[in-house]
Amino acid sequence: MADSGKFQYLCGRFMTEKILILDFGSQYTQLIARRLRELFVYCEIHPYNHIPELTSGIKGIILSGSPCSVNETDAPMVDLETLIAHGPLLGVCYGAQMLAKEFGGVVSRSDHREYGRAMMQRSGNENVLLTGLSNESQVWMSHGDSVQAAPAGFTVTASSAGAAVAAFEDLTRGLAGVQFHPE
Repeated sequence: MADSGKFQYLCGRFMTEKILILDFGSQYTQLIARRLRELFVYCEIHPYNHIPELTSGIKGIILSGSPCSVNETDAPMVDLETLIAHGPLLGVCYGAQMLAKEFGGVVSRSDHREYGRAMMQRSGNENVLLTGLSNESQVWMSHGDSVQAAPAGFTVTASSAGAAVAAFEDLTRGLAGVQFHPE
């Protein structure tokens, strides 16, 4: 296929398939979108409290980070069950903490705030999200709270010195969370 043909094909897909990014106020949300677009994936950013119509064209949803804590009484939240019905769901930082808390995991204040480079170790459990990464990878962390225990039915797939649960997933429901910022 000639380059112009590839471009037209991709543009056609962009009109019907997309990743929805729900922004909870993260300083990195634009970086998530930029990284997806560099991979030729069409995405849209929407505030968590102004979710667009959920259509069959949505192929996945990313929940961004946030300066908030999921343990605050007025923490920003969304109806996760409604979102799950529209494709795989990936929580990043705050988004991962929201997934964990809403499905029965434990999220609490970290003993030591993790900010900057960290070394993440894969758990050795079979997983989809971290396929292709080495057993130890450098990641970027920026959090004061962390997932202490993943919910029942989820598999912990990675940890770091400051985060016992740096990544977790439930393949049967298409859910995954990462404490680090992959963008």
